[in-house]
Amino acid sequence: MRRLHITKKYYLVIGLLLAGPWASVAVEVEFGLRKQLFVDDWVVAEKSEVVRELGQVTKQNGGEPIFEGFFYGTVLHDEGKFKMWYRGNPYGYAESVDGIHFKKISLLKGLDPAHHNTASFYIDPNETDPAHRYKICYAYLRPHAAALGYSADGINWKAYNGGKPVTHRAADTYNQVLWDSEEKVYRMFTRTDYRRPASGLEVRGTRDMINPDIKADPKNWRVVREWKFGKGAEDEIYRRQIYALTDWIHEGVHFALMSVYENIPKPGEPYDRKPDHHKRHEHDIVNFYIGTTRGNAMWDLTWVYAGKPLIPRGQDGRFDKDMIFPASQIVTHLDQHWIYYNGYRERHGVADRGPHSIGLATLKRDRFISLSAKENQRGSVLTKPFRLEGSRLQINVQGEDISVEVLDGNGKIIPGLTSRSGKVDSLRWEPKWAKGHDLSQLIGETVRLRFQLQNANLFAFQFLNPKR
Repeated sequence: MRRLHITKKYYLVIGLLLAGPWASVAVEVEFGLRKQLFVDDWVVAEKSEVVRELGQVTKQNGGEPIFEGFFYGTVLHDEGKFKMWYRGNPYGYAESVDGIHFKKISLLKGLDPAHHNTASFYIDPNETDPAHRYKICYAYLRPHAAALGYSADGINWKAYNGGKPVTHRAADTYNQVLWDSEEKVYRMFTRTDYRRPASGLEVRGTRDMINPDIKADPKNWRVVREWKFGKGAEDEIYRRQIYALTDWIHEGVHFALMSVYENIPKPGEPYDRKPDHHKRHEHDIVNFYIGTTRGNAMWDLTWVYAGKPLIPRGQDGRFDKDMIFPASQIVTHLDQHWIYYNGYRERHGVADRGPHSIGLATLKRDRFISLSAKENQRGSVLTKPFRLEGSRLQINVQGEDISVEVLDGNGKIIPGLTSRSGKVDSLRWEPKWAKGHDLSQLIGETVRLRFQLQNANLFAFQFLNPKR
């Protein structure tokens, strides 16, 4: 008999119906007390009458800039304040208490300003040496490649590898390094390029590399995925190209923050390069999309092909009407996601792009993507089996009608563990069970959840231990 390979994350429960022509397979997932986001079907076994919808951000400050600077760069929340690294020659560092009003603190010191003009910054949770707490990944310009540095304070920097590149060719868009705590590796993201054989045209792509220890060997990078847009006809290279990508890891999900170059002028086509800082254009532009994945799988590019940017470009006259480049990370603070971005008033191919500024959009916590049911439909979402480890359930949900049932491992409703609510808009709605019933009696058992919703959006759920 062939032996099945069981990983630490997945357990296969196989039932065979001997009298029938088919076998049913249920997959048990292990997630403990980690929050589960409905950005994909990792925890979903079945769903009906629901669709995935992209969350809607709110532009702050009336859609006007909050800072006169530009990215490639990073904003992080640390030590009770927002820390911003913004692009310049050299880069600058600014701080804010409220996330909107920033004070410029210092220019960065210690690295050759001729090189680090496209960089991202990171506070390394894996680092044990305070002198290396901050990391920078930046473009080494001659030749184009990625380089790394470290700092104790985020201002005074030293270079790894003697200041020399640590990869083969990269380029002049985002370069990023971050720690993946699940895989126990550092990940690096850089631009890469492809040549179109017929014309020699350079086509933008991106790559993801891993290195288990960048201090021990900063050059020990292995490519795990390298790609460009290639869906459909060959001329998609004139429809869209990936311009830059960084990775933000949240609740076990990798979010690609993608700057996508769209409606690209073809060689020989007429193109008016005269600046127009008022009119919103629809060609030679850059939109900001998100993608998701887990581990080393390829990104889900659904929102790109649906034409749904996370932060829509502004209308006529706005500072972000033609191009948007996000910061390399998203900040999570006070039950909101703070998404900083660089806006441009003109197209990619126009030299005079006008003032470039940094704006801010926010989103309620974990409401990036929902499973949604419309008003005239009653949707259903059934999870895969899992071993229950918490006695409280919290659900991130918004809408008119939501119910949740706890089922046993065989899919039968457990008496007393059904709850229904009318209108609710909560990041942490806790179902009320029948009197005398709770989840504590099931800890360690295999269970499932079934959600039913109408005119509602389901974003996430999480089990917790009892309140102390």
